[in-house]
Amino acid sequence: MPVLAIDIGATKFAASIITDSAEVVHHREIPSSQLWDGLSDLLLKTRQDTNEEISRIGIGSAGPVNTKTGLISPVNIPGWRNFPLIPRIQELFPSTEIAMVGDAVALAVAEHAIGAGKGSRNMLGMVISTGIGGGVIVENKPLLGDYGNAGFFGHNVVGDYDGKCNCGRKGCIEGYSSGPSMVRFANGLGWQGDDFRDLANDATSGDACAIKAIDFGVEHLAKAIVNITQLFDLHHVVVGGGVIEAGEIYWKPLENALASHSTSLNLVEPIKLLRAQLQRDAGLIGAAMVVGLE
Repeated sequence: MPVLAIDIGATKFAASIITDSAEVVHHREIPSSQLWDGLSDLLLKTRQDTNEEISRIGIGSAGPVNTKTGLISPVNIPGWRNFPLIPRIQELFPSTEIAMVGDAVALAVAEHAIGAGKGSRNMLGMVISTGIGGGVIVENKPLLGDYGNAGFFGHNVVGDYDGKCNCGRKGCIEGYSSGPSMVRFANGLGWQGDDFRDLANDATSGDACAIKAIDFGVEHLAKAIVNITQLFDLHHVVVGGGVIEAGEIYWKPLENALASHSTSLNLVEPIKLLRAQLQRDAGLIGAAMVVGLE
């Protein structure tokens, strides 16, 4: 039976119908600035796109989330603090089974099942975009923790300088390595652009400030990856999110930084750094897959 899947991100909200074969159909999205009014309209329109019965809804949300209460407080959506997402959706869709995980957990679930992580028993999935999120697969199951935030490592501290983060802490991974944080670092060097896409394009063209900003971001991200993989004894890391769409200008420095930080550890097996295969659909597919998951 199809699932109505929802992806709550800092930049956009997306909704789709996901078929039993994990096909994404009737996709719609809006800017996240529209908050609940926009999301509720989006969900009702997506529901109207199909004639099939929808009795299950899966949500992957930027965190932190509270899977016990259905409330969410995404760091990069300041208009939502302890927002009752599941109760509000339940009002729109009474008697519907609803499940929620973090957005990076949803990516990890999908990529582990049918994407780049297929065949691994243990895996770290990451979203690198406006924010940074993580999801951990242990023994073929997502690790959720007490409230659904296991693997939510974007606000672990990896430095004590600069790195101002929207969460209020100093030195968070997200404050160094998210798309906006790399742009902010480049602006401090004199680069004049506004977003990560422009930053990546200028880095590809040889702009020294843009290149230095990407190197700065991946250096801190590599530290975090090594920390998390050693904590859980993981050797498969799948990276998704809008930032990796920059291609080799981002991916090659990340590979090099990870190799630099992990080589001296004499790991039993090298860390396999893999690009997400499901691209922007990973979160929606994973959100659908967690419905009914024990």
